[in-house]
Amino acid sequence: MQKCPEYMRLERAVREVLLSLANLATMQAEMFHSGNDAEFVRLDKQLELLVGEKERAIGALRQHAKDHQCGPMRTAA
Repeated sequence: MQKCPEYMRLERAVREVLLSLANLATMQAEMFHSGNDAEFVRLDKQLELLVGEKERAIGALRQHAKDHQCGPMRTAA
């Protein structure tokens, strides 16, 4: 399957936001286990924003694939 440069850029953005989510969730788990409630709440707010960013990144990738018929997500809903 051929991937255009824009698809590859969008794909990279999805990978980066997913990695950020994983790292932030790990930090939040550490704050939960350590009992640091203030930091837990702060990280929770960041996670909510990052989930929105992830949704937008995946949506952009899917829309590009659909519009341009490139990349493996071209048949995704």
